[in-house]
Amino acid sequence: MSKNVQLFDGLSDKQVKDILTSIPSRKYKKNHILVFEEDPIDRVYIIKSGALKIYRTYEDKEIILDFVRKHEVIGEVELFSKSPALSSVEVTEDAEIYHLSQVDFIALIYENKIILENIFRIHHQRFETLNKQIRNLTFYSVHTRVCRVLLDFIKNNDESTDLTIKNINQSIIASMTGVTRESVSKAFKDLQDEHILSLQPKTITVLNLEKLRAYANFD
Repeated sequence: MSKNVQLFDGLSDKQVKDILTSIPSRKYKKNHILVFEEDPIDRVYIIKSGALKIYRTYEDKEIILDFVRKHEVIGEVELFSKSPALSSVEVTEDAEIYHLSQVDFIALIYENKIILENIFRIHHQRFETLNKQIRNLTFYSVHTRVCRVLLDFIKNNDESTDLTIKNINQSIIASMTGVTRESVSKAFKDLQDEHILSLQPKTITVLNLEKLRAYANFD
């Protein structure tokens, strides 16, 4: 892990290495709840490896807001606003996570002003993601929502040529698109029938990216 860490864009490799060497990290197993909604936030988390989901619970239903992966950061907004956690965070793949205390985080910003610019940029990206989710839920059909979520997963793959989506099931996609699992299942069947997707246990493979983008109404 080096300058790929969102928070440290613009710093040298040596600067990033020195910072990360000074920060303690912990390992977590899948299904561990890292943060509960409404908990106080007293640190910033930097993902060294693994994946986590950010979600809220409403009327006993889980609403998935986003997934965070290697090199991403969480908790920096709540730390500045002194507000409790807006969402819960659960480990979805075994993870190792750096813990940066509030005091050390503020000291780090004073030493490296560019980190503050990165925080604003990260916050803006999250705002754009939220706006996209609102548009998807408001204006698009179930099939289009499902296709857009699948494309987002493909976009976040480490390799740009990787057209597989792993460890994501229909219940997760239903939670992200605001529809029932049955509706997602029907959309998947239609996409399979058109040879756009192939489904295997714990793996979704995109067979025709161009068609998937067309169904998602992406240019």
